[in-house]
Amino acid sequence: MAEPIPAQSEQVESTREVVVAVPVYDAVRGLNRAWPANYRLSFDVTPHGEVVIKGDKAGLRGLATQLLALAEADVPQRYHHRIDDFMLEIDRGSLPVRIEQAG
Repeated sequence: MAEPIPAQSEQVESTREVVVAVPVYDAVRGLNRAWPANYRLSFDVTPHGEVVIKGDKAGLRGLATQLLALAEADVPQRYHHRIDDFMLEIDRGSLPVRIEQAG
């Protein structure tokens, strides 16, 4: 059984600062798609329509790096990555995903 969630006034805000190097956008080459070595990452959709992102720590950090890179000010609107198993960026059989900077 899940633990009850404390009332807003009882919650202690805790954060951790994390330093991440993100790829720099280049007008000719786009964003370098740097992924960590030896990681696992997959995307799926449940029968109820929930999107499931599953990965080990390295895979989730790699995805976070891609998302942070897209959020940089020099990346043009509508720039996107298609992440799929064809490029061996995610586990074989995973659903492809498009991540896009919407502006």
